Amino acid sequence: MLTVDKLRIYEQFDGDIDGWARTSSGQATTGMTDEDWYLIDELLMGLATIKTGVASASYAQQVEQRLLASTGDQATHSILHTLAARRCSHNAA
Repeated sequence: MLTVDKLRIYEQFDGDIDGWARTSSGQATTGMTDEDWYLIDELLMGLATIKTGVASASYAQQVEQRLLASTGDQATHSILHTLAARRCSHNAA
């Protein structure tokens, strides 16, 4: 399950899993796993694709269902949407 804390870690390392893995704290103290990291990447890519308008309605529904199943609260859900929006604006620049 993704949490606000895990998303903050992802954000702190700007999505760089290697940078995160090299830290001494890493998985043992944060609860973050490689699988969490890959899930965040997957969800952000899906949300960014939806935000660009090139996703089918079916794909958008699948991403949203995966997002809801992977987040425990509205705050986590909202942060993922915010990170995806930033990714879109960063890629457009």
